[in-house]
Amino acid sequence: MTHSSSTMRTLLSNTSYLVGAEVVAKASRLISIMAMAACLSATEYGTAMLALTLHEVLRLLLRSGAGAQVIRASDDELPAFLKNGLLLQWLLCGALCVVQILVALASTWIFPGQDMTHLVALMALTYLVFPLVCNQVFLMQRRNQMGLFGLISSVCIITENLALAAALYLDAGLLAVVVGKWAFTLLWLGCFAFMQSSPLAGTYSRAVFSRLLRASTQLAGSEILRSLRVNMDMFVAARLLTPELFGLYSFAKSVGVGLAISVAQAYTTALYPFVCKLKNAGSFERRHRHLLLAITAAVSVIFIVQALLVPWYVPVLFNDNWQGSFTTSALLCLIATATVWVDSFAVMLRANGRYARECQLNAYCLLISLAGLLMIQPGQPVLLAAVLVSCSALWLLFPTADIALKRCHVSAAKSSS
Repeated sequence: MTHSSSTMRTLLSNTSYLVGAEVVAKASRLISIMAMAACLSATEYGTAMLALTLHEVLRLLLRSGAGAQVIRASDDELPAFLKNGLLLQWLLCGALCVVQILVALASTWIFPGQDMTHLVALMALTYLVFPLVCNQVFLMQRRNQMGLFGLISSVCIITENLALAAALYLDAGLLAVVVGKWAFTLLWLGCFAFMQSSPLAGTYSRAVFSRLLRASTQLAGSEILRSLRVNMDMFVAARLLTPELFGLYSFAKSVGVGLAISVAQAYTTALYPFVCKLKNAGSFERRHRHLLLAITAAVSVIFIVQALLVPWYVPVLFNDNWQGSFTTSALLCLIATATVWVDSFAVMLRANGRYARECQLNAYCLLISLAGLLMIQPGQPVLLAAVLVSCSALWLLFPTADIALKRCHVSAAKSSS
């Protein structure tokens, strides 16, 4: 078997592992959504989802730490990156914990009528657990052991969702979301604590740490913009809609784009180490690009199919109180179609070390969506979803223009030579 066909099989198997694991995990997510829909009012549902969204926006900043650089590092750089990257992870997680607690204290002022200070603050403490096993996580992805990584991730997500549902059954109320997050965190720690890790043979180096910090700062900007791009509609909706309508919109997003975005994230998680491996080997070729285009197109078709199925599975799974939201859910599913293309292009930029360009991409997408919402200021969930779908189509202009400009530069260079 050639090296090329072997790496192709690696991407396909990693993608199937992660997407399959994500689908199974998100099937359990339906259980927690059904439990929340049955046990909470629309207003309480909106409060719970807003608290989870605030946590998710900051949690995604964990991806801006040393992980991306450890995965793409050469074998010679690896020991120093692991040693200095661990320090960076502790600083990042500590900072995220403090920031989220401050956000929790300010949440009553930012979102009047949403009592979630204690929920956001208690979830903030989970950040202090992740550095304990971060090197094991990074090395597993670097070795392309995505089957095992996907299995652990899905088991942790299933545990979170079942713990949340059980807590609701035991009348924990809104605290059930905190119980779920801590169940995930403790199981994550337990699973990765026994995984293989390289000894920290490297030494602390100011030069290496500064290099990691500079790249992490650029990645942090990109990740916060991406996180806001995915979640800012919840913050805008919490301000524009009444608490009850916001609860209905939150439900629509949970059963629609929330499930689809998880599949998109699983795909890009498998894609990044694959591209880095080819780049490090100097064997990334045109046929690899064509394969990536084909797989990305196939993943995007999944979301279109889901949008078509929403009117069928929502009435079956949920009671009459939530039936008016399936049109909103179907529209929101279509956002994931643009998301997977934009995120795949962002992966390519990150694998090439073009962190600033990735940041510009996410800033463009965020500004387009914000401009659309602020101009229209929709007062109904369906209209809000329609505006977001329209804006997401405009996201694709950035990668299209970037690719076109790159080809123009190549053509100009060939002409001059």
